[in-house]
Amino acid sequence: MDSREVSDIARDWSAALVDCGGVPTSVPHDIRQLTTRWIAELEAALSAESFELSPAYRVGVEMVRSNLTVPAMMTPTGTALAGLLERSRRPDRAQRFGALLGELGRGYTTELLNVHARSQEAAEQRFRGVFDNAAVAIALYDSYGITLEANSTTARMVGMNQEDLPGVSALDLMHPDDRDKLRHEVVGLLRRGRGTAHLDGRFCRPDGSVCWGSWTMTLVRDAGGRDVRVLAVGEDITERRAMQQKLWWQARHDPLTGLPNRHCLVERLEAIAAAAHPGDHIGLCFLDLDAFKLINDRYGHRTGDIVLAEVGRRLDATLTSPTVTLARIGGDEFVALLAPPCDDGAAHAAAETMLATLRDPVPVGPSDLLPMSASIGAVVTPVAGANAEKLLDAADVGLYRAKAAGRDTWVLHRADGPPPSSRSWPSSGAGSQYR
Repeated sequence: MDSREVSDIARDWSAALVDCGGVPTSVPHDIRQLTTRWIAELEAALSAESFELSPAYRVGVEMVRSNLTVPAMMTPTGTALAGLLERSRRPDRAQRFGALLGELGRGYTTELLNVHARSQEAAEQRFRGVFDNAAVAIALYDSYGITLEANSTTARMVGMNQEDLPGVSALDLMHPDDRDKLRHEVVGLLRRGRGTAHLDGRFCRPDGSVCWGSWTMTLVRDAGGRDVRVLAVGEDITERRAMQQKLWWQARHDPLTGLPNRHCLVERLEAIAAAAHPGDHIGLCFLDLDAFKLINDRYGHRTGDIVLAEVGRRLDATLTSPTVTLARIGGDEFVALLAPPCDDGAAHAAAETMLATLRDPVPVGPSDLLPMSASIGAVVTPVAGANAEKLLDAADVGLYRAKAAGRDTWVLHRADGPPPSSRSWPSSGAGSQYR
């Protein structure tokens, strides 16, 4: 972030804090400077190569010491800090943001507890107001994971009444498959006796719905300093996670056919190449529709899309083996990736199957049927340590050979040495060749 972005966030934050009321008369002329410094420190902590939580703890302490303790102030504070997350480009920004938010909450809560020790009655009112009205979920557990207190946001998040939460085990709220993960994080935190722990996991509501939450957990002690408590600050990330999964899927799939796209295919190839053993082979069948441009020119692109969608549906319904990945990589080009172990016979069978499933005409209207055929360039090649793009290029070369041989034809060649030029495969289609 540049200084202008820091200034903009600080300006909006400070104005919102003032609008909430309760800002002492000694603070307004300084509040802009305070929020500017806090935003700069938190952004630096979020972006630094060496991640440190102390700036967030310090900001939480300073907020209390600046008497910014009106409960309504937590909402614009959360909004301001979310601006840092939105602008960050770090791949681990969500985990860092959660840890910083938890540490800020720990500093904020700890300082409130210190104030409580110095002035119990006044501080208790402020702490209770913040705790009960915070926009984030805050809950306090004993060392056995039993809920001692939880604010109303926590209650709404887990779908329970606030008064029913004390005495409930945190593990009972979690999805059964994520309980060991929670237990591992908390036990590790208790053994260290300091620091924070972060957890993204599923929790179960009484109505049977399963949602996702993100929690940052820190250790605090009771007023006497004897018993250890676990303070959890969290948020419901169900919608965010669903959106992330949707964007992830869209980035890796073709919107017309729903098949994996080139990006997804390359990722799959790279994963196979990284895990392959010497001698492992893959097959690639690179399919291109014959004379597809004429369909677009004669009937229009809408009809062309209907044809492509039907081709994708047929191929996907036919190539059902879990070892086969079918992708549309652009235009009228489809690729079938045959995972190891693969030999010439497997590539032959896949190519023949792909050609056969496209020989029936494609219906494009109440009575219109379009004849269809395709050409396939296939390659069988070693995969261990191979470059994914070069593997696709090799299959593409085979496709050009198939196109030159005529319609409804496939050509197979091997990338690990010249095959016998006289060998050919039997074909039920127009023709097939081994080169």
